[in-house]
Amino acid sequence: MKIRNLYLLLVVFFALGCKNSDTEEELIGNWTYLGDFDGSARNDASSFVIGDTAYICLGFNSKKALIDLYRYDAGTKTWKQRADFPGKPRYAASAFVANGKAYVGLGVNGVEIYDDFWAYDPATNKWDSVTAPFPGGGRYYAIAAAVNNVGIVGTGTNEEKGDLKDFYSFTPGSTPGSGTWTALSGPEGSKRQGASVFVIGNYLYLLGGITNNGNPVDMQKYDLAADRWEKVMDLRNTDQTTDDDKYDQISRAYACAFVINGNGYITLGQKSSSPVPTTFEYVPSENRWYEKTGFSRSTRTGAVAFSLSQTSKARGFIMTGRSSSTRFDDFIEFHPAATNNTYDD
Repeated sequence: MKIRNLYLLLVVFFALGCKNSDTEEELIGNWTYLGDFDGSARNDASSFVIGDTAYICLGFNSKKALIDLYRYDAGTKTWKQRADFPGKPRYAASAFVANGKAYVGLGVNGVEIYDDFWAYDPATNKWDSVTAPFPGGGRYYAIAAAVNNVGIVGTGTNEEKGDLKDFYSFTPGSTPGSGTWTALSGPEGSKRQGASVFVIGNYLYLLGGITNNGNPVDMQKYDLAADRWEKVMDLRNTDQTTDDDKYDQISRAYACAFVINGNGYITLGQKSSSPVPTTFEYVPSENRWYEKTGFSRSTRTGAVAFSLSQTSKARGFIMTGRSSSTRFDDFIEFHPAATNNTYDD
């Protein structure tokens, strides 16, 4: 009898030991489905945030390029259509916000590639043409962001030159649509399209994208005041630390990037021609990436992302995109510090 009991205890102990060693660490972060976007399903739209109000515009709905603009009120959780974009319909355009106005431009519509920019004023719900021509020429899948109310635009692709890595800044003027463009130094390394960008503090961070059928692994940051690029790291496994065993999963093209509480996030997109659902968080104070809970709904590329901090509830949002011929209109919220709840999606 004693031998039998000892045998059972050993079996239980062995089973528990195997379970603990084989179980992966549970990832943190929760995705919540909020409903469907009021506009049509689309891919390669553009989004921007003015104050704590988000906007989405343009894109392609499987039949045509679009010009509509929608505003999201996080307090009432409602969408409202605003003034249509006055330029030609397009997708894969670029957008940034400076001095309380949004600047949207570039992009493509079939074979026509655009080099114009338009300024949107939320106070008047009006668009004005940016009078100064963009000096880099027409392109699409370019990145855009603003550092200290100065717009930064670069990379992308066009039919004449292929993939690009030149950069330009835009300083708004005092009257609607006015301002000046200035050529900036470009980053080292690869040209690229479909890259990801986020701004933390005074730095713009650039990563990912695609060129020559590959995803560049360099991650660089740009100091606008010094007009200087600095390589932050290579996104690859080095076995030099215990937390970089998944770094080679981070670089991707046509992904979603946003900032929450001073940390950068990247999710979705395409790697080696395949859509990926994984989500990673960049902590600049540690110069490290951490894996978070993967996107819980249909994997896709060409989605848009933004973050809001209303009522101190900082969170990210993902919407639209496509998978093969399917376009999406769902609207999903991400809380990076919440425990994953599979019933929320």
